[in-house]
Amino acid sequence: MRYLLTGLLSLLFSASIAIAANEAEDGLVDIGKDEWFSMVSGRTVIYKIGPDLWAYETYSTRSNYVIIQLANGECMEGTWEHIDGTFCFAWDNREYSCFRHARDGDQILIIPTVDGEPSGTIQTVSDITSDPVPCGPELTS
Repeated sequence: MRYLLTGLLSLLFSASIAIAANEAEDGLVDIGKDEWFSMVSGRTVIYKIGPDLWAYETYSTRSNYVIIQLANGECMEGTWEHIDGTFCFAWDNREYSCFRHARDGDQILIIPTVDGEPSGTIQTVSDITSDPVPCGPELTS
């Protein structure tokens, strides 16, 4: 019984260290590459800034390919990678951009970063859906 209790306490201590290691100084809990990919693979993420739509972004199931449609209708294709805790995107004919993905309670925040520091307007994930990004020319009859 004593060994069982010692083992249980050790397990609880290890779990609390793992949780603390994933929680940043600002109280946000970072979302890692594997967790993010399991949430978004083959799905579309809907981002908002405040109450307004910012973009729809669809992630491939087989690679790091991504397509995004901004609120103004502009579509871009690119690739993403996870570097030093940030998700970085290389868009066709655009500059490289990086974001920290973190949880704040029930919300998922997308925080733009430059050289690992927050920079820019924070986005929130309002939904993750199976509907694809509506990019491309509209069909006409």
